Amino acid sequence: MATYLALDLGAESGRLMAVDIGETISTNEIHRFETPVTTDLRNRRCWDFPKLISEIKVALSKAAQIPGAKYESIAVDTWGLDFGFLDVNQKIIDLPVSHRDHRTDGFLAKAADLVGKKRLHEASGAQLLEVNSIYQLLAIKELSPEEFERAAHLLLMPDLILHALTGVIKSEYTIATTSGLYDVVSNKWALDLALELGIPTNFFGEVQDAGSIRGNLLSEIAAETGIGELVCIATASHDTAAAVVATPFTAPGNAYISSGTWSLMGIELPKPLINEITLERRLTNEGGFGRNIRLLRNIMGLWVIQEVRRDLKKQGIELTYAELVDAAKAQADPYRTLIYIDDPLFHHAGGMIERIQSYAKNSKQPIPNSPGELAQCVFVSLALQYSRIADVLQKCGDQEMKAIQIVGGGSQNEHLSQMTADISGIEVITGPVEATAMGNAIVQAIGLGQLAGLDAGRELVRKSVSIKRYAPTQDLELRAHIKSIRLRYDQLIDREL
Repeated sequence: MATYLALDLGAESGRLMAVDIGETISTNEIHRFETPVTTDLRNRRCWDFPKLISEIKVALSKAAQIPGAKYESIAVDTWGLDFGFLDVNQKIIDLPVSHRDHRTDGFLAKAADLVGKKRLHEASGAQLLEVNSIYQLLAIKELSPEEFERAAHLLLMPDLILHALTGVIKSEYTIATTSGLYDVVSNKWALDLALELGIPTNFFGEVQDAGSIRGNLLSEIAAETGIGELVCIATASHDTAAAVVATPFTAPGNAYISSGTWSLMGIELPKPLINEITLERRLTNEGGFGRNIRLLRNIMGLWVIQEVRRDLKKQGIELTYAELVDAAKAQADPYRTLIYIDDPLFHHAGGMIERIQSYAKNSKQPIPNSPGELAQCVFVSLALQYSRIADVLQKCGDQEMKAIQIVGGGSQNEHLSQMTADISGIEVITGPVEATAMGNAIVQAIGLGQLAGLDAGRELVRKSVSIKRYAPTQDLELRAHIKSIRLRYDQLIDREL
């Protein structure tokens, strides 16, 4: 058996996992920490990068102290979109700004005015999402162009962290494709599009395949943490790409949902699909392991309920996620209030309850007030959006979707899983919870020649984890009612779009 270190960083929390791969695959959490957020001198919401690296060192120190532990390598995966700049001396310039900051407000529209929405989508295959890296860069051009003057290298978050660990400057394919500035058809940065938008191109560097050896852990970090020599791998470093690696698909054409702060719902394709449907339905072509394509939609996900929970805590109401789920299940009318979960209104931090209530008032729906009403509003709206996107993906994939497979932390929400099955009319399969860490480690093992390939990795997952199945309701009266609710939801979204 071999052990790999998977550094899995989410927008809410990060953790270092030890992943054992042998006849089966298993995970063990070594260290968990809250992903550090701060504010910079421009009053922007930023990732506290020095504190983040400090937490990683703590994690490595803990890993080093485990008796008898021997690690083959380490790799890092994170959320997409966000990046940092290095100067000519390879020093980080300022702090990486979070996509939850307001600096991109209005910049998708500005980009569309400059080159057109069709050009933005066709050049990269990316979803037109206002928080994408491309619109962050356009915001810098207008709001703080002096940042470009010092920038010699642009690195998205996993590559920025790997640079801090190894001193090596390179980019990894799956994370590059989240930027909105990577041409997935030609497999290169979409530099022509950048130039059309007035974005400099000098800081876009070499893009490596997932599974490439990035370098060795810097000697000073090896000594400081006691972890010793350690190979660093560029895994499928977008966390969703890693999670999909470890999704034990039961049939071709099945959808996946990597459920966490974001819900990323998609299907696997051998090559990009860019057309009027993918543009209008806001689908994105993101890279997967082996340079396949994950055709997916970024759905707001559990971010909204995380923010509701934070707002409730400020009101003196402290509830666990499990308690919020129980309160949601207790609602007499589960379809009382619906929101368009992907409305930009819900992108940012703070005041989420007030924004949900404002949305309900403006759409002439009952205003949710209690924790249960708020939670159920979020969960049922998520399930409705999953179902809507499942319909679109089936058309694009041209295959029957026999199941929707949910992996990640959100797969533990049985209430949401059952609602998704009932509303979509498609079986829902959940698990593994630790898909991202498993996928991270599987790619490391493949990169080191210790695992045959993707199919072998997924077979390990099938042998190692238990999955749960949720069948759609067969109650004819309920199915008829759900059909009317879906129509109501579609009408609500049509008004928004």
